[in-house]
Amino acid sequence: MPDDLIGFVYHAHVASLELARLDIEEKNQAIRKLAIAVKQERNLILEANTLDLEASREMAISETLLEWLKLTPERLLGIAECLEHLAQAPSPLLNQLVQYGYKRVPLGTIALVYEAFPQLALIAIGMCIKVGNSLILKGGNEISHSQQAIAQIAKMVLADCDLPEATALVAPEGSPLKDLLTQERYLRLVIPYGRPIFVQQVCKQATVSVLPTVMGNCYLYLSDSGSLKAVHRIVIASFEGDPEAVNAIEKVVVHRSWLDRGLIKWLATLQKRNMRLKGCDVTVAYSRNHGDQLLEEVTLESEWGKAYLNQTMAIKVVDDLEAAIAWINQYSSGHADVLLTDSLSETHEFSDRINSSNIYINASNQFSHRRDLPQGGSAQILLGMSSLKSRGASRYAGAINLESLTTTKRIISG
Repeated sequence: MPDDLIGFVYHAHVASLELARLDIEEKNQAIRKLAIAVKQERNLILEANTLDLEASREMAISETLLEWLKLTPERLLGIAECLEHLAQAPSPLLNQLVQYGYKRVPLGTIALVYEAFPQLALIAIGMCIKVGNSLILKGGNEISHSQQAIAQIAKMVLADCDLPEATALVAPEGSPLKDLLTQERYLRLVIPYGRPIFVQQVCKQATVSVLPTVMGNCYLYLSDSGSLKAVHRIVIASFEGDPEAVNAIEKVVVHRSWLDRGLIKWLATLQKRNMRLKGCDVTVAYSRNHGDQLLEEVTLESEWGKAYLNQTMAIKVVDDLEAAIAWINQYSSGHADVLLTDSLSETHEFSDRINSSNIYINASNQFSHRRDLPQGGSAQILLGMSSLKSRGASRYAGAINLESLTTTKRIISG
């Protein structure tokens, strides 16, 4: 591979042209072999990951990032299973709108710029092979050993399948991130994945199209006809991730009537689970007067619009649905918001007016990289989530799936 970045990206571009010509079974076979290699070479990956963890602890990286960085045999097995499902999934390239002359095609070359999630590299490699894209990996320093081990395994699989070496590459060591983000000639898309501040920095520097991912700061509105039992189940599930809780419900907006209908008792249950609770002035004052819970007050309004990315949740009390919608639209991340209600009119109002790429009505918004479909359909493999409020959302809002990594061209015949 050439040392200069332009030549490096060009080689990835050439690889994408070759991949686009492969038949579906050739690509599926490569993904299956990658899944097998992950299982067989798990010790190589885990040993490299241990080096990253040791170095990160010496750098005093936060516990949240360490948890995101950590690989386990169970997590690697889960990724291998994701790849197996990916090989079985139908290809979006087969979904052609013939009557309109549109043909779905690969994007070309994609860059995954990420921090602290080494398993994402494997998911992204599999997804890109599936739709005929090449992939450039640019991970943070904290995952350098893990990334190299994964790239080494991918290289062996690609060689075994007679696929181009440049199908999946790690960006040249020492190459500035900004230089990669401005390779407009051959790079078609950049996907940043990590903490909000990291994603924002990538978006600001990029001149290439960006698909920003989002994490946390999801909202739930509990209407006066909702259920505290359902709230508890959905909130707890939303914080469960392996390792990242992409759709964590970090803010709960409640109808005022719940102050006298068990809200404080529910908050006590959450505190027993070691969840840190915060609230608006109304919630904090009421909790101090009617229970032993000492909630922290959210003193800065901007906090309602930020992700905590840990076991923290804030409560906001409102008078009605109108106030809840206004508050959620102003502060939610806009990718996975929830309504609990028995009212059909509230359901329609919330669905029509909430500015979010995914709206859940009396349903769990828990995220998983593998989304099982009903009636025995093939599982969807997801890289992450994007927000309706984000740059580039007009095309990519919602779950980042295989179709998100493709585009269309129109064929007009005379």
